[in-house]
Amino acid sequence: MNEILHRMVAANLAPSEGRVVEGVVVPYGTAAKVQDPGGPAYVEVFERGAFTRSLKAPNRVHLLFEHRDGLTDRIGRALTLEEDDAGLRGSFKVVEGMIGDHALALVDEGMLAGFSVGFVPLGRSRRNTKGEVVRSRCHLADVSLVPEPAYSGAMVTARRSKAELENALELQGGIDEEQAERLRRIGIELTTD
Repeated sequence: MNEILHRMVAANLAPSEGRVVEGVVVPYGTAAKVQDPGGPAYVEVFERGAFTRSLKAPNRVHLLFEHRDGLTDRIGRALTLEEDDAGLRGSFKVVEGMIGDHALALVDEGMLAGFSVGFVPLGRSRRNTKGEVVRSRCHLADVSLVPEPAYSGAMVTARRSKAELENALELQGGIDEEQAERLRRIGIELTTD
């Protein structure tokens, strides 16, 4: 199996009572200097569509506490993943319990200020005219709440309750049955008023 690489992005959360954190997980078109274990530093940029495969099953993406690998450090899972021009956006439900509660308290205090993604590059990467490594296809292994970002401009935009997220997901143009079923499987019921 290929090695999982990690990248961090900024967060900017306001204190809230909800257990859902959301925002840009991976910014698109933003260059950052990174270094993989045992390798030289280089500049990397993700392009829109890099995580298309992960959009189909967001509930498989776990939310971790600072990339720790213990069972108690799995503090939640993705509720939604979607792409737009800004990047890969996600919303994550943080489970109740000592580690999840602690992570949310650190988020409220600004001490967990970013997301970090664990990903596996798929296929060969290429370099653009600036010499930056362009990531165009990746498997999203996990997302972590972490103290410091590698990518500037990407931030968590909200912390809210599951009910608030369900209301925000109400679609003006309606929703097809396949989309509704995918959301029901991860515990979100949408109203179609």
